[in-house]
Amino acid sequence: MILSAAIFITLIGLLGYLHFVKIDQETLLIIDSLGIQMTSTYASGKESTTFIEMGKVKDVIINEAIYMQKVIYYLCILLNDPMEPNGISQVVPVFQSAKPRLDCLIEVYRSCQEILAHGKATSTSP
Repeated sequence: MILSAAIFITLIGLLGYLHFVKIDQETLLIIDSLGIQMTSTYASGKESTTFIEMGKVKDVIINEAIYMQKVIYYLCILLNDPMEPNGISQVVPVFQSAKPRLDCLIEVYRSCQEILAHGKATSTSP
């Protein structure tokens, strides 16, 4: 009976881990006239989507952090501060589960900057 209870608790814990914690895939979709959509797909199939309007986006950057004995790089979205035009209200990390290498991040960063520059050019032109 104790063994059955331990197996049951382990299975419930595993299902909870797969449903709420283990992210299987992360995607980033940028549409220059609308905004940025970040989607995380969990191992159970559950999806979590976050959308940021383009008017709130100040820039997309590659940031670095020191973790233990190594430097990790991650892509971030800087959001405009509504109170101060030159300020930043929030820094939103894009890939929170996946840790892509720097060369992959640079490729994504260049694509993001190209789309953001195109969006700013079309919004300022008459």
